Amino acid sequence: MNAVQMKFLALPSRLLLCLGLLFVGYLGGCASDKASEVSQAQTKFQEGLGFGSIKDQKMMTARFKEAVDLEPSNEQYRVHLGMAYFIQGNMKGAEEEFKQALKINNDSKEAYRQLGRLYMRQGDWDNAVINFEEDLKRPGTVRPHRVYNWLALSYFSQGNYDRAEEQWLKALELKDNAAIRLNLALAYKERENFDKATESLKKAVVLDPDFAQAHYELSQLFVLNKEMKQAVRHFKKVIRLEPRSEWARLSKKYLDLIQQPKN
Repeated sequence: MNAVQMKFLALPSRLLLCLGLLFVGYLGGCASDKASEVSQAQTKFQEGLGFGSIKDQKMMTARFKEAVDLEPSNEQYRVHLGMAYFIQGNMKGAEEEFKQALKINNDSKEAYRQLGRLYMRQGDWDNAVINFEEDLKRPGTVRPHRVYNWLALSYFSQGNYDRAEEQWLKALELKDNAAIRLNLALAYKERENFDKATESLKKAVVLDPDFAQAHYELSQLFVLNKEMKQAVRHFKKVIRLEPRSEWARLSKKYLDLIQQPKN
């Protein structure tokens, strides 16, 4: 036994115990640091949600970014950061985060949905269709009637009217909705299928009697069909429901023309 070994053995047992704890702490440091980062990321994420609830977009985005920096492989944090960027109009940043989320999880329905909405905003209808379809072909879509509605709008904007109608009808099978009825009616009107447009709008105003735009569009179709009493009734309802809207202004013009004295 050499002098160094003898000196080490001569150390007090308490000191040896402390040295042992230091080595354990050192070897376990990486795991401990990782757990700490995950915990901090969760805290930052929750803070971001809190700022979002009070509509502080700047702080919400900052906290989500901190969460992503601490835990970059977390799909949920990526998607929320992308949504924050989207709200602020940072389309490039939003697209990047949604794509990063898909690299983490290629079945991320929310990332596909949000990419679809982003491409809709940009008028990139081909990519909007692709991403909405990716969402819908995976099980568990939240409020699928909305996604079918967005998909239909994308098809319609491509000029693929038959596919658009098909998607709107699927949406209505899932949930009868006044706004979707209006979209379908406008598509029928665009194709000069006025009977179907009128039918869809009548159902829209039954579902939502205070839906001013649906009343306005319906009144125009009644004018086209020379059903003036019906047209007047719906124009007046538009004015009553939303007196300061553009629809109300146009409704007043129509009423002036319809009700002007005849010589």
